[in-house]
Amino acid sequence: MSTLYLCGASNPEGVRLALRVDEAEERWDRIVLVDDDSALHGESVLGVPVVGPFSVLEDADPAVDEAVNLIARTAPRRVAAGERIESFGLRLTGLIHPGVDTDGADLAPDVIVYPRATIGPHISVGAGSVVFMGAIVGHGSRVGSHCVIAPNAVVNARVDVGDRVYIGTNASVLPDLRIGEDATVAANSAVMGHVRAGTTVIGVPAKVLPLPPQRAAPARAAEGVPVGAR
Repeated sequence: MSTLYLCGASNPEGVRLALRVDEAEERWDRIVLVDDDSALHGESVLGVPVVGPFSVLEDADPAVDEAVNLIARTAPRRVAAGERIESFGLRLTGLIHPGVDTDGADLAPDVIVYPRATIGPHISVGAGSVVFMGAIVGHGSRVGSHCVIAPNAVVNARVDVGDRVYIGTNASVLPDLRIGEDATVAANSAVMGHVRAGTTVIGVPAKVLPLPPQRAAPARAAEGVPVGAR
């Protein structure tokens, strides 16, 4: 009996997507949820039971069972969840809504694509990435690994998105731009220029969000007290 383990019970859209995929493809004998929040254990989401914490994956059979990483609040948390799932020796698989046209696209095996997303031809989407409802990835674009393209975000044609990038809800990236790895594009932003790696951009047009100023260390060293001691 094959089992699909959905990892993360706070994503009902992901649960519904798994149900739609299974209805269309009949891939699994059963579908269950795992989550480390003990308050959710014994509950169900759209009829799918939460059977326990991530450690339940120790009992999975890697020969027939599969797992889906539903954690997508931030790119770093998605990466961490994926690594933890794989540490149990379980294969991560993808979910692509049956109504999404992916003809001509190169998608990694564990990519998740939600309903009403638009996947252009001649694009690539790397391992562990997710494209949410209504999002658009334009033709000729490259999306790196473990990226999150949030609902209704628009990645226009020939955009190069680095690894672990988060593009927020309703954000838009103009064609031919580069979004560096570990960058974040805030919701409702319009990106009109290249985005450097590790930065957060926000606004219309999107500008780099400055880091908060560092507070000065307490000036107590002269008293023989180590700076920062309490």
